[in-house]
Amino acid sequence: MSRFRAPWVGTGCGIAMHRRRFLTATAALAGAGLLSGHAPYRQWVVYRQTHLVILTSRDDPGADDLGEKCAAVMRTVLPESKAAVGRGPRVQRIASLIASRQAEVGIVSQANAAAMFHGEAPFGDIGAIPLRVLVQNDVYRMVCRDDFPRQHAYLIAEALAGSDAELGLVVPKQNEGDIPVHAGALAFASGVPLETGESR
Repeated sequence: MSRFRAPWVGTGCGIAMHRRRFLTATAALAGAGLLSGHAPYRQWVVYRQTHLVILTSRDDPGADDLGEKCAAVMRTVLPESKAAVGRGPRVQRIASLIASRQAEVGIVSQANAAAMFHGEAPFGDIGAIPLRVLVQNDVYRMVCRDDFPRQHAYLIAEALAGSDAELGLVVPKQNEGDIPVHAGALAFASGVPLETGESR
């Protein structure tokens, strides 16, 4: 089944021009999990249809704290996202949910992100996950799958690493790390207007 492609292209630039479309696009994207049979709990499906869920894990308080801060910024800059933190007991749960397309975005340590990407311990039983980096700091990365919509990645990067952001997050350069940077985040960092980009 093809992934949802949100029609976020507009006539203006910046976050303000695209806020109204964020919730609808995120809801439809999350609905793909229900249709593909990956979401076992109806409540979780409904929640994902109305919220941008940022996954963190209880075994990494630093990532959880950063997730809360990111969600707060997203709720302010893109209120229709209704961004919220979804906590799992361990970081392996983040890997499992992203690998199975039950979730879209997670915050993990740089070391764990690399291990998830390569399918190394403690994620060997899940296998390599085609991750992309949205933003990062010296310790943590916000990651998503490679098929995460370009428009979503652009707006998340703009909200969390833009000139008004105070989280200390940046979009890494394309060849800076072992995990590729998402094309949408890279477009933002390169100053490419959102409306000129392709959907992926």
